[in-house]
Amino acid sequence: MGSRKSRYGLVSVLVGSACAVVLSCGSSDTTKKAGGVAGQGGGGQGGESPQPSAGSGGTASPTGGHGGTTPIASAGAAGAETAGAGAATQSEAGASGAPAGGEAGAAGASCGVMPASRISIAFDAANAERVTSLTWLDNSNVATANLAASGGGPTCGDPNEFFAESYGAPEGTYPIPVVAGSRSTSQTCGPDITVTSSAVDCTNTAQTPVTTEYHFYGGAKASQVRVTRTLGFGANTLVYAGTTGVRVWVPRVPLGTFPNVIYPNAAETAVTSAGAGGCGADCPVAVGASWSGRWFADVATNGLAMIVRRDATLTAPVELTINDDASSGSNLTSFVVLQPQNGWKAPVTEVEYLCFADLTSWPQTDRDAARLPAFCGP
Repeated sequence: MGSRKSRYGLVSVLVGSACAVVLSCGSSDTTKKAGGVAGQGGGGQGGESPQPSAGSGGTASPTGGHGGTTPIASAGAAGAETAGAGAATQSEAGASGAPAGGEAGAAGASCGVMPASRISIAFDAANAERVTSLTWLDNSNVATANLAASGGGPTCGDPNEFFAESYGAPEGTYPIPVVAGSRSTSQTCGPDITVTSSAVDCTNTAQTPVTTEYHFYGGAKASQVRVTRTLGFGANTLVYAGTTGVRVWVPRVPLGTFPNVIYPNAAETAVTSAGAGGCGADCPVAVGASWSGRWFADVATNGLAMIVRRDATLTAPVELTINDDASSGSNLTSFVVLQPQNGWKAPVTEVEYLCFADLTSWPQTDRDAARLPAFCGP
């Protein structure tokens, strides 16, 4: 969240160590606290991050401790993984709930193998939704440093801020589906790692159901991962007071590495460049003449870019929020799915493509003209 947050952290202990390579383990958003089910009215909380605590009455308000969603432990394939990695991935998955031993071989055969992705992701063992490590093998075959930022807390062993959280916008509002203390499990099958929330968080409080799938690619698309996350809202989900929308999936990266954000105009013929620093309380950009609503990119001074492209089939209205956080020293710019007037009464699914490029694969002239690399997207 923003720079001055206390986050919605829960209160439990991390189980196990981080897992990497094709399968890893994950943890949840460090912003939420335990104390209630997301979607229930709230008592009072402190800080920016809302925490749903027991409460009654019509609308949820960000006050009081929370009960965050469970994160999913999943992992990405490293750049040089080969066919044999499928079986290895299935074996490692045993720790996170996938078949182990001999069953892993059978599962690997039916699922296929993890492709030779240039992206490597690791997840926390107890809070599988929490991405602990994210690296990309660039076009010079040099791996980047860890691009997954985190900080603050801890809550139940999780930092209060981390890569792949989910919570309300603006800062300090509900819902808080994936935060510190969330609990979830992951399973790998071929090119997919699926993270599924547990019934309760680290404080044994019920969580909003969340499922996240990371789909990896090889070949020409090896520098992208498709992320599909579903938040299990339902007919009884309350209207969240003061909430513009929900950040379904937050790609939190180091602000020192990615200080700038670019986004295309409506015609996608030019881009606007903005600094992420100084947006601790959210700097929203509405869909319109200045932003097409389709993509944005966090850009480093050396030309490294992380593009986040929304799937063109999605119709739920969104806005862009540019944001920085002091406790994690991060740029957490993300899409915000806007809250309907009567609230969310059905599950919300968001599909986004995370693409990495340098000036070789995405030249400056193409960036200035808002032309994305051919490999980025469906």
